[in-house]
Amino acid sequence: MSSRHLPVVVVLIAILAGLALVDVGDPAPPRFGTASAFAMPTADPASSLSSTWFCATGAASADNDSGLVLTVANRGDEARSGTVTWFPAGAAPVVLPVEVGPRQGVTLEADEALDASDVSAMVELDGGGVGVEHTVEVAGGSSVAPCASSASDHWYLANGTTARDATQVLALFNPFPDDAIVDIAFATDQGRDEPEALQGLPVAAGTTTRINVGEIVRRREVTATSVTTRSGRVVVDRLQRFDGSNGRSGISLALAAPAPAEVWTFPAGEYQEGLAERWHVYNPSDRDAVILLEAVPDAGEVPIALERTVSARDHLIIDAAETAPVPPGVGHSSTVRSINGVGVVAERELSGIAPSPRRGWSSMLGSPLASQGWLLAYGAGTEAVADALSVHNPGTEAVRFSVTALVGGQEVPAEGLSDVELGPAQRQELVLGDVLERSPVPLVVSADGPVVVERDLSPVSDPGISTTLGIPLS
Repeated sequence: MSSRHLPVVVVLIAILAGLALVDVGDPAPPRFGTASAFAMPTADPASSLSSTWFCATGAASADNDSGLVLTVANRGDEARSGTVTWFPAGAAPVVLPVEVGPRQGVTLEADEALDASDVSAMVELDGGGVGVEHTVEVAGGSSVAPCASSASDHWYLANGTTARDATQVLALFNPFPDDAIVDIAFATDQGRDEPEALQGLPVAAGTTTRINVGEIVRRREVTATSVTTRSGRVVVDRLQRFDGSNGRSGISLALAAPAPAEVWTFPAGEYQEGLAERWHVYNPSDRDAVILLEAVPDAGEVPIALERTVSARDHLIIDAAETAPVPPGVGHSSTVRSINGVGVVAERELSGIAPSPRRGWSSMLGSPLASQGWLLAYGAGTEAVADALSVHNPGTEAVRFSVTALVGGQEVPAEGLSDVELGPAQRQELVLGDVLERSPVPLVVSADGPVVVERDLSPVSDPGISTTLGIPLS
């Protein structure tokens, strides 16, 4: 299969309208690749001279239960070589060589390289066409998220909680040789909070500052977050955990968004008894945002979009059970769209307790981009994980897509998943367990029109909900 570069487009208008191309953001400095600063990570073109990925949070110790594992996938037809730099808390960085063969993936485990209670990582390679995801593994489950393809002076999260049963940690990673200084603010269910302790907070060069949010902003059901640097650039992850005392359990890892956007698309969704689905929309600007929530069910008529106003520097929750955008138990895609030009940040929360068969908690940023190519670096390859892929067509024309696996230097078509037709505004959920048996199993989704791709790596029987977007290919 060809390894041609697949253009990324930004979906800016309604599902039943059209698509537009825009140029977003500034290129990163040459040493750190050439991907534009979109509101999500993107893979540099294969022709790029270099690419760099930043993974902010995890551990590298047998005594710590949040171990960090990186999966590096190379979609190109040439090998990529470079280094992984591990940044352990309180110790000097450890630099090790990395080589990824053509059309292959490799796994890098932090605890095989060093012993540290907390660790961050930077992967630098001599070309593009590469994506990196990081996995945090704990006794109660695991969670997967993309690493960042660039650092930024702004980062945003639309959700998070410091409720009694919750622990929320923000990891601020500064891989650069100069110190950074940041200000952190929260929009909570009890109003806006700009803690004095988090204003002018230093993040030393080559270190990661970890903040237990609940020690500063206590007992908040929602904490939407803004991180702004006064100087320097950083990368921000959120690690959210629950102890099970209030029904919620599991762990959720998320990379923050480096910019607001006018569109956030979620290829999958469902709610039912015991399984809550909520959309969190954060408006970090000084103007009110008028948004639409558009949900498209797998079956039945498309409902009228819900219109809401998100006040300036505030946060809004739309609960599926209260607004019923689609019937309970019906799978769907959804899009949060600003219609007055004010960018927002949107996450979809899934929270499952008994009697739902899905138990756990996940909150995932939507995709501000639609692309003809997506790379998914990590794959479980085990019957214990319900490995599913959701592909959504946000456009007005039918598209065809294919799923391939990067195995042994080849791009292998997934059985029955070649040249699949997807109608306008439709999505398709694909169960991969019977098709793919290798781990790690990097996947590529290629389409003849823009699509958005999400992967569900939740456990089949154990608690935990783990969902992640793919990485758009430039």
